Amino acid sequence: MATEKAKIYVFDENDKQTQELEVMFNPTEYSNSINAKWNGETSNIEFINTNYSDLKITLFFDSYEEQGDVREDRKKRGDSTGRTVVGTKRILELAIPTVYGKNRKQPPVCMFSWGKFNFKGVVKSVTQKFTMFLSTGIPVRASVTVVLKKVLSLKDALELNGVGACRKARAVKDGDRLDIIAAEELKDPAKWYLIANINNIDNPLNFPTSADMGRILIIPDVG
Repeated sequence: MATEKAKIYVFDENDKQTQELEVMFNPTEYSNSINAKWNGETSNIEFINTNYSDLKITLFFDSYEEQGDVREDRKKRGDSTGRTVVGTKRILELAIPTVYGKNRKQPPVCMFSWGKFNFKGVVKSVTQKFTMFLSTGIPVRASVTVVLKKVLSLKDALELNGVGACRKARAVKDGDRLDIIAAEELKDPAKWYLIANINNIDNPLNFPTSADMGRILIIPDVG
């Protein structure tokens, strides 16, 4: 099975793809997280919004075999496909704003994609580290650390509508039943099944058990 290469896609102001940059070597790790903000402490918790952390990845480049400058794009020796190997300069340029119109400067929107993981954002920083050189001083090996800040296009924001504005949450306390919770939160005890479904409660008649005390339940939006 062929190894799937990580790629960086670049988009213009109309969310149209303009570049596809295939990395030379897949990263060994990457990390990002999602942080939720809430109002309240132990009961009647209300969701405010979600903050996305930056994505940090380190990419490796090596042009020693071709004896070429690792900063520049080049053809890989012995590769009959004619593909261009991306140099570090191309990654560095992702941090440089492009100009749309007369006064607006906008950083290019990029998406790091590898396997089923996709992260769309703007390049916050690029750090190059050159670790091997030819006798002429030309670098032939480097690592490039890229930090992406999450951005959402209008289309992305519409798809996530309801996540940022989202539902209420409630902590389970002694004496709670699903119909009681539905009556208090949804103003209709007959809608207990909506709460059961969204929280994956498999045995509603036996809810709550001692293990459910303090559990946070998501309260669905009911139009």
